[in-house]
Amino acid sequence: MTANDKMGLGAFGETRKNKTTRPQKIEPQKFEEQHRSMPNDQVLIKPKRRLTAKDTPKSVQAQLDTHMAIKQIAIIENKRNYEVLNEIVESYVQNMPNQSKKLVIDSVRAVQQNMHDF
Repeated sequence: MTANDKMGLGAFGETRKNKTTRPQKIEPQKFEEQHRSMPNDQVLIKPKRRLTAKDTPKSVQAQLDTHMAIKQIAIIENKRNYEVLNEIVESYVQNMPNQSKKLVIDSVRAVQQNMHDF
């Protein structure tokens, strides 16, 4: 087989003398965990004690069937109505888009700074 019969780099005779070397392996740097402005934890603060009727405002209005559903859930789970509402609000806020969630969390945090019994 002559040089004319060969194809590719082998047609030039010898193999390459200066082969490309493998680059050095660079390990990625490990940085400290960044502080995020939007926490992934719960939105509402759980009270240290069980609240009484005078501790909770009565400003939530709901339809009769919605109120009955909340009341029955509270009875089944041995909780107060406000505890059931807190859980519903928590799950709803966690499923919101990030921009809306941030607005809700910021306004809740502003109110929580003025609260005393928590």
